[in-house]
Formats: sequence, structure tokens, C-alpha cells
Amino acid sequence: MKKTKLRKTYNILIRLTIIILTIFFLYDQLVYRKDLETIIKFLPNVSGSRRFAILLAMVFLLLPINQFLEIIKWKYLIDKLETVSYWNATKAVLTGISVSMFMPNRVGDYLGRVFVLKQADRLQAVLATIIGSIAQLITTIIFGSVAVLMFFPKYYDMSEQLNIWFYLGLILAVLMMMIAIVFSFLNFASFSDIIKRISGRGYRRVKKYARVFSMYSINDLLKVLLISMLRYLVFSLQFYLLLRIFQVEIPYPAAMVLIGLVYLIMAVIPTIALTELGVRGSVSLLVFAFYFEPLNTWTQQTSLAVVSSTTVLWLINLAFPALLGIIFVYSLRFFRKINGNGN
Repeated sequence: MKKTKLRKTYNILIRLTIIILTIFFLYDQLVYRKDLETIIKFLPNVSGSRRFAILLAMVFLLLPINQFLEIIKWKYLIDKLETVSYWNATKAVLTGISVSMFMPNRVGDYLGRVFVLKQADRLQAVLATIIGSIAQLITTIIFGSVAVLMFFPKYYDMSEQLNIWFYLGLILAVLMMMIAIVFSFLNFASFSDIIKRISGRGYRRVKKYARVFSMYSINDLLKVLLISMLRYLVFSLQFYLLLRIFQVEIPYPAAMVLIGLVYLIMAVIPTIALTELGVRGSVSLLVFAFYFEPLNTWTQQTSLAVVSSTTVLWLINLAFPALLGIIFVYSLRFFRKINGNGN
């Protein structure tokens, strides 16, 4: 009886802590740092046209598609451990976003999601969730690497022999890297054997967790990778539409190259969501300046438009879902009765 009361007390305290920290970080990012103020001042310059309303509606319509693809991916992976409904998968993804707002490199995505599970081992569930994150990272690397290959000849003198040889070497290196990471991901089951060999006698302790990697066939992992790619195309399209909303005149192919570079750089920069918005803005300015400066069209208004696009995308795809996730945080169970299947 005493243990039950303690579990309830700890559950309530952790829920309240998450809610308070999420609200605090969102307040700090949007109000204290005055990121919204810049957009509000800039909006009157672009909101008068009919195109503004249409494009903004399209961006918001893509939000549930973006989130639903992540929900499908996570449910597909977790169903190997415990069958979850789409409603619980939705709660898991949204609460994961809330928790990730104040944790490094969005680690909260893994931790926040698994607490909706009733029976599955939570560490196993974290490992399954990580597989989905790796698929999204591989997608970012693939699209980003292709962007690098398309970016190089436009901004370096290809009439020089050294640049030509360097570019050919870059193509070969990128192709080999993409083949290697995709092959490794699709053969994730082999990690179970690798862990067995290197753990020796200690394998009994980690067997339950190593087994997670062998639960997914090549076809399973290929589906996860394809969902990740489709999701990448959705939020990249949102970014492009926002650029058009803020009157950044750029063709779609060129925008996709620059967006690919932005996401690739963001993937290798350690951040927490609190600083991520500032980092995103800085990276976007750096990358887009490469495109517009040679055209002599890189003005203060263009840079402001790029930053505004980045900020609104963050608001729509992270801040808004994080606020929704707060609603479900109070239903999470961080401590539960120990049984044969769970923690």
C-alpha cells in the first residue's frame, strides 16, 4: 500500500516537472528571446496577398501528415513488443516532443514515448524507438549528401582539373557511404550476433535487449526507411512553402538543395530544443547566403525572410505539438507494478 502511494506521488511529481520545464523552455524561446517579435513585425509585409493564405493553409495541412507518418513508423516498430493503438501512438509521439524540448539532441523523444506502454520492457522500447530515429538520420544524410553533390559544381570552378578530380572523388565517397549505411541499417539483425560475440559471458544479461535488433526483417526496416524518406519530403516541402510565403524567390530544386544542406548540418550539431531555434536560424542564414550572394540578391529582407521561415517551421512542427503533448503528459506512468513483461 505504501509503495503504491509512493509510485503515485513520484508519477505526479515527474509529470508536473515535465509540464513546467516544457512551458518554461517554450516561454524562454518565444517570449523572453523575442523570436516571435521579429516575425510579427515582418508579417504585415507578406500577409496581404491571397497566396499567403493558401500557402499557409498548405503548411498547416502538412503538419498532421508529418506527425502521422512518425506515428505510423513508431507504431510499426513498437508493435513487435506490444500492440498499441493509433491513439496511444499519437500520445506517445506528442509527449515525446514535449519531453525533448529540454533534453539534449531530442533524447526525450525516446524517453517520453515509452511511458505510454503498459507491458513492454521500456529499455527494449527505447531501442526500437532509436531504430526509427536512425532511419530518419540516414534519410537526412542521404538527402543532404545528394545536396552536397549538387551544390559543389555550382559554387566551385569546374574548369580546374583539381576541382574535377576532387568532385569525382566526392561522388565516389558519397555513393560508398550511402551504400554502406543503408546496407548496415537493413541488416540490423546482425547487431544481435555482434553483441553476442563481444559480450561473452555477460550476454545473458543483455540478451533480452540485443534480441530487439533481430526482431526486424530487411522488409520491415525498408518500410521504416521509406516512411522516413516520405516524412523528410513532407517537412522539406513545408520549409519551401514558408520560404515562398515570406517572399523568398527561389526555384523548388534549388531550395531542396539548400534545405538538404541545412538539415545535414543540423544533424551533426549537438543541440537542445531550447537553443535549436537559434542554431537553425544561423545555419539557414549561412547556407542560403551562399545561394543569394553570387546573385547579388542577399538583402536584409531576404535574410529576415529566411529566419522567419525557419522560426515558423519550428513553431508548427515542434512548439505546437509540444504544447499538445503537455495535455497527455499527465496520463504517463513512470512507475508501474513489476511483472513478467515490464519494468
